[in-house]
Amino acid sequence: MEKISVIIPVKNEAKRIEQCLNAVFAQSYVPFEVIVVDGHSTDETVTFAQKYPVKIFYEDYRTRAGANQVGIENAQGDYIAFTDADCIPKKDWLENLIKEFQEGIVGVGGGIINLGDGIWEKSINLAVGTFLGSARSVQGRLFKEKRMVNSISGCNSMYRKLDLLGVKGFDVTLGTAEDTDLNRKLLKKGKILYTPAAIIFHNHNRGLKEFTKRMYQYGYGRARSRIWDIQIIPPVLLVILIASLAVTPWIFFAGMGIYGALIFAAGFYFVLIEKDLRYFISVPTVFLLEHSGYSLGFWRGLLKI
Repeated sequence: MEKISVIIPVKNEAKRIEQCLNAVFAQSYVPFEVIVVDGHSTDETVTFAQKYPVKIFYEDYRTRAGANQVGIENAQGDYIAFTDADCIPKKDWLENLIKEFQEGIVGVGGGIINLGDGIWEKSINLAVGTFLGSARSVQGRLFKEKRMVNSISGCNSMYRKLDLLGVKGFDVTLGTAEDTDLNRKLLKKGKILYTPAAIIFHNHNRGLKEFTKRMYQYGYGRARSRIWDIQIIPPVLLVILIASLAVTPWIFFAGMGIYGALIFAAGFYFVLIEKDLRYFISVPTVFLLEHSGYSLGFWRGLLKI
């Protein structure tokens, strides 16, 4: 069996680290080692992690990318899998990731099922599971078939250690979108595969404020890394629509009308699926906050304000 190192970056995750580690140590494909990289937590994260046969290291970069890089530098496995403390991998997670490595494949990622209670958390999960919410990205969506992709999620991914070292690993200065930046570098060496068989349950435990902040950070990080793909459409269209006010205001109002129709149509769709009228307002609200936060972060990152 190939040796797999599992890396889990953490900070103040005392409430969730044990459920993650329980799932990791219950894998059908037993990991060679489990590495927890702590960002100097102020709660009992490390104390709880030490109940398990893990290796604990600390990082001073203050970024998830930095924590992952510390993990890579200390890993002894041939393959490295990444997940987060707020994730619960299914029992066959590692097994279904590693079996997909063939010649030319430099990375394999799996599907993510978002968990959450309450109308807003459920609305966030529903929204990001659509094309309007995540475009072609597998970061927040669960596709039913295997496919080659441009990026896989940092909380559900596996790579050969030699390939990671070959691209010098993560950019430790990035506060977000570090996984997308890493995958872009790896695509120069081979292909990245998504498999729906490798499932992780992700409990973000996020409200609207935290979600909007995260989307802002994500837009900022992608712009800093100069990642150009379909996700640039919302921030570019926003600027075009605002600029149109000075020339032909009807373009602005027509554009906003079309956008409003799309997000409320999505809300109505989930009203029918979930049989709850509240989604007619909550889902469009999530889309509006997501796209606004992402666009503002994108332009700030691009202009380095």
